Amino acid sequence: MKPPEKGGPNRMSHAELLRLVDEAGFIFQGRVIRQRTTGAPVTAAALKTVPVVVEEILLSTDPLRGLTGREVTLVSDQPEAMAEGTSFLFFTNCVAVGDHVVVRELGHMEWSSDALRQVAQLASERPLQQRVAAADLIVTGRVISCSPVETRPAAKSRHDPEWWIARVEVQSAIKGGNGSREIEVLFANSTDIAWYKAPKLREGASGILILQHMESNEAPPEVARPIYQITHPLDAVPAERLPEVQRAHDTIKGGR
Repeated sequence: MKPPEKGGPNRMSHAELLRLVDEAGFIFQGRVIRQRTTGAPVTAAALKTVPVVVEEILLSTDPLRGLTGREVTLVSDQPEAMAEGTSFLFFTNCVAVGDHVVVRELGHMEWSSDALRQVAQLASERPLQQRVAAADLIVTGRVISCSPVETRPAAKSRHDPEWWIARVEVQSAIKGGNGSREIEVLFANSTDIAWYKAPKLREGASGILILQHMESNEAPPEVARPIYQITHPLDAVPAERLPEVQRAHDTIKGGR
């Protein structure tokens, strides 16, 4: 993708910005720190690279989270558009991690406080958008009851999820649904390291559930029927986040 033209956030459409946020794995504010050394041998690859110091990370994968203040090599189709000492918001994907990190630019925009806020908000909302996009059913509801799936003691593995089932009264449907006023939701009640981040439902709790459907042959043997499940930290969020969930759903439904 050709990087946006120089000229700040107003030169990039909202759709272009959304696409860059969606495609990038590493979004950061960075400052171009030097030009190429005069007289040094210049290869075709060197002509396409720019040394950049990471000033602030807006979206990252785990291996790149500690790069604030460090130099990375940016592979760009428009290195000549980046003057030494200039700060930009870079949308990139990682090419190499090691003694030195190399990232490939998808696009960039000139830094401003407004642009930073806008990109930071979009980047923070992306994980929720991904869960909303993958969901089979999204509802607001209240937990009526919870009970363990297993009715008798059994030998368990070290990382057993300890499945429980919650009965949930559906108050409204945001995505999917067939008009049912009550659903069953499978959740991992274990606090083991493999499951401690998975949402734990409790009787009387209410909020938004972002659900995945399980067929009977996918569910635990004790269940043996189609059921919904939640396993990701963002699969159960407070009701206060309804505008954010609705916005994510509307954006995806709009086919951006």
